Amino acid sequence: MKKMKYLAFAIVLALISIYLYKGFIYYLIPFNPIKQYASESNVDFYITKNLPDGDGVNAKCEDANTCGLVLEYLSDLKLKPIKDKKAQAMLNYENATYYNGALRFNELDMIFISDISIDTPNILRISSSITGFKNGYYEIVDSKFDYNYIYDLISETKK
Repeated sequence: MKKMKYLAFAIVLALISIYLYKGFIYYLIPFNPIKQYASESNVDFYITKNLPDGDGVNAKCEDANTCGLVLEYLSDLKLKPIKDKKAQAMLNYENATYYNGALRFNELDMIFISDISIDTPNILRISSSITGFKNGYYEIVDSKFDYNYIYDLISETKK
């Protein structure tokens, strides 16, 4: 009987710990999910500037070195996960210009960077087709997303 009490106490303690980590502690720890892919050499990058009137301006990396610089920039961002509700409250989708981007490592493995608004360039959504990837909204801690730097790197812009 005494073992059952200890077992029940241990299970409750484990469940509370998991709840606290997933609900609170996880959002306090800086984490960039792109960083582990920074050493990839075969990468393509696409970015779209979505205008309020529904039009978009697309750009693509044509050079492997340029794509490497874009990947380096994205992997060096200091990011902190934030809750979806908080991020969506901070973003203004109505009549806003925002960016969506994609890193493609091969035919199946892609990382999507989306919901980068000009009004709130320090919030972005990162998701992926890669199994085990930590999808979600992230806040750039020490700076803002420099979309001008990205567009300056990418020379050929198509409409």
